[in-house]
Amino acid sequence: MRFLKRSNPGNLRKRLGSRGERHAAKWLRKQGYRILHRNFTLGDDEADLIALDPDGKTIVIIEVKTRSDDRIPPEEAINHTKRFRMARLASRLAKTRDYQGRSMRLDVIAIHWPEGGDPDLRHYPNAFESPI
Repeated sequence: MRFLKRSNPGNLRKRLGSRGERHAAKWLRKQGYRILHRNFTLGDDEADLIALDPDGKTIVIIEVKTRSDDRIPPEEAINHTKRFRMARLASRLAKTRDYQGRSMRLDVIAIHWPEGGDPDLRHYPNAFESPI
């Protein structure tokens, strides 16, 4: 006998997050960014996307937050700890051979993507200053 599986809310969030990251990467490419890395980790820090700004010089570390519910804007999920970890990643990345001496920026992309609806993407370049 087969039982129906209940959907796991964690898996649904993960799938929505992955879909949002793909959408953000596609949107950024249309804006002239070059995606260098997706789901990049360095030490215990992680970035959803790392891109080269259309200026051809600035490395952009991007956190993508996607939500299907509009009660709390996705950008409000970027707490102090996440900002610190993004800044620490930028600092660590700047010490690597490939990125030494490069200008870095921390961006946020917030996506409200209602079930069955179209995504609403908001890009916040230089969303916060690095505390490091």
